[in-house]
Amino acid sequence: MLYGALPHESAQAACAVLRRHDLPYVAWPQLPQRHFYERSIVQASWGLPGLVLDASQRRVYVTRETTLAAIPQYTIAFMQKTRVQSAEWTQHEAAGLGELMADIESLGPDVGIKGQMLGPISLAAQLTDEHQQPLLADPALFEGVVIHCCLRARLQADAVMRTNRPAMVCLEEPFYDVMRSPFMTIDRDELLVALARVVLAIPCQRALTLRCGTPLGDIVQLPIDVLIVTHWEDHLVDDRMIADLVVALGSGMRVGIGVVPVDKMDYATTVHTDAHVYAIIQRFLAAGATPAELRRGLVIAPSQSLGQAPVDQAEAVIAQTCTTAAAVDGLLVQLIRGYTE
Repeated sequence: MLYGALPHESAQAACAVLRRHDLPYVAWPQLPQRHFYERSIVQASWGLPGLVLDASQRRVYVTRETTLAAIPQYTIAFMQKTRVQSAEWTQHEAAGLGELMADIESLGPDVGIKGQMLGPISLAAQLTDEHQQPLLADPALFEGVVIHCCLRARLQADAVMRTNRPAMVCLEEPFYDVMRSPFMTIDRDELLVALARVVLAIPCQRALTLRCGTPLGDIVQLPIDVLIVTHWEDHLVDDRMIADLVVALGSGMRVGIGVVPVDKMDYATTVHTDAHVYAIIQRFLAAGATPAELRRGLVIAPSQSLGQAPVDQAEAVIAQTCTTAAAVDGLLVQLIRGYTE
């Protein structure tokens, strides 16, 4: 499974790469090299009242008073399920989605469509007001971000569901670990509830992406279908995380491991990646997972987004991700036979 961002400057070229590979879900390709508007923070905040996009300075921020004044009406619109025109997807920020939708029949009949966006914690941690203060530092502004993310996630789900294919929306929370900061003014439980509210706003399959090393805790209790852990490295993965992921697998959740390296791709890296994945599988088995659970629920992904990688490197990573997934599937089939014989 891919996160979404690709380094191509052309939506046609990005979609052509995705169509060349056997992917169960094709991620709507976000193209940050194509335009400033396709950066993840811009796409996630698009339509938020008071938003200012300064492409010349590559800056995104909100004007505090405008945002605060609009939050009550914005909230009412969300609660009444009224479509807010300013929050609709546009060709300016979603060329890859438009290209994918225009030629959807070129994909296999069972291929699903996956959207993605920054979750409320990571968006509010990066998005600032005009005084460069993060919105996460202000409970009122953070509430506006949460409502906005709920609305935006629902609209994105509506877009991918219109294909009448399996549909998924993934929330990316690379800044989730900020919840543990002693300087946070918002209670940790409130942040978790805010994330849950956005998850519940998604009317199709729900996925969540976190960085490896983040304590999972109550995350595995969220109503999500896929939990993807990126930057998977041995020194960041403790036995507690493995145990939590095994519990998630046992509950029917799929678990993604972002393990295919993005920085280089050669024969030695390929061999190391496959060996690393096999070692991870052994850790899952030792913690109580069965081969059948892993074959049903394990997802292989790159270690991080491909949006900033060279084009040829990104395409090699996509190919390697598919190759590694196929090798893992073969290994698990053998293990399942060993369990049943």
